[in-house]
Amino acid sequence: MPKATYTMTSHLLQDIAPQTPLSDPLSPAAAQSAVIELEGTRLVAVATLPERARGAIGKRETAIFRQAIATASEHRLPLMMLIDSAGAKVDEGVAVQGDLRALIGDLLVGRQRIPGVLAVLGHNTFGGASLVAMCADQRLYTPANRLAMSGPRLLYARNLHQHRVDAVISAASRLRRDPAGHATSGAPTALRNDIARWLASSRRIDLNVGSATESVATLPSARVSRSQQEQHAWVTCHGSAPPDHRDLADLAQAIQRLPTGLSLILRCQWSCHSLRAIDEARLQSLALVRLASSIEYRVRSGAAVELVIDGELSGGIYLALAACASQVRLTARGRVRSLPSRVAALITPKGDHPQASAEHLHALGIIDTLEAWDEH
Repeated sequence: MPKATYTMTSHLLQDIAPQTPLSDPLSPAAAQSAVIELEGTRLVAVATLPERARGAIGKRETAIFRQAIATASEHRLPLMMLIDSAGAKVDEGVAVQGDLRALIGDLLVGRQRIPGVLAVLGHNTFGGASLVAMCADQRLYTPANRLAMSGPRLLYARNLHQHRVDAVISAASRLRRDPAGHATSGAPTALRNDIARWLASSRRIDLNVGSATESVATLPSARVSRSQQEQHAWVTCHGSAPPDHRDLADLAQAIQRLPTGLSLILRCQWSCHSLRAIDEARLQSLALVRLASSIEYRVRSGAAVELVIDGELSGGIYLALAACASQVRLTARGRVRSLPSRVAALITPKGDHPQASAEHLHALGIIDTLEAWDEH
């Protein structure tokens, strides 16, 4: 096994600092967590294990991550996430959406009490794992890292030029776009020094910085509209086509520009995150987390945000909009899937999972009420 891969496994925790395990070391989960001490500072570390199911994140892994976040928040300790992951465990079906919703929500809310979040990125950071990474204050990219909201197989199938996809998702490309990204060799000694430098820095960033300036469109755009009346505001994402990078920025801007205190009803018809290389080139995962952060900030400021799903919704768009929403509900047309039904067969041999009932989605924490939204 190459040394760079070795350093991103559970052995890394032992290589860089003394540790006290948080998760069960004998668990078959593709993640482990521990409290470690580095340069006299205690911090919580959680790592995916790429030698197990390619580090994919499912129910057991999200539980380990959430425990680590809760520990860091309760004890006001810095949090370090070591992420080498193929993304969500799609074989777990739509349930993974509920698990990732809870994880990303915990991380964005918990950031307010955690004195800094660092993500160290191994060879692969795809799908939901890329969103988790983008919730950090700073990211350390190892040389061979590849990061995208969709996995390479899906991006290759949806874009003509494989070499273009490879260039877009490379660490070199991401470092040019990521304002909080830094390079690391990933070797134990170098990584220890990089983490120590981060611990000595101010650590914190505002995830909303930049989201309102990415768009070149003037609101209201064709795909995002807003209105308000008395104590309520409405923002609608029009059309089932996936949003491009400008649509995501327009939506974040629309939410940020709303007057303080107004409750928000966010109605979404968009189906999934974009599968186009041009949108991945704009670091789509960070745009999605900035969108989620704009919702978290509004809720934290005391305004309710209700997500109304008005069509088939899946992937990163669901996670960005639902992670911090006060309530999620369906219209009569509303559906939630882990993957768009038209592309599931490209990811897993089992193809698409059967459509889950509203009752099942509610039990999984994917929606928060069985009461359908009243369109009248």
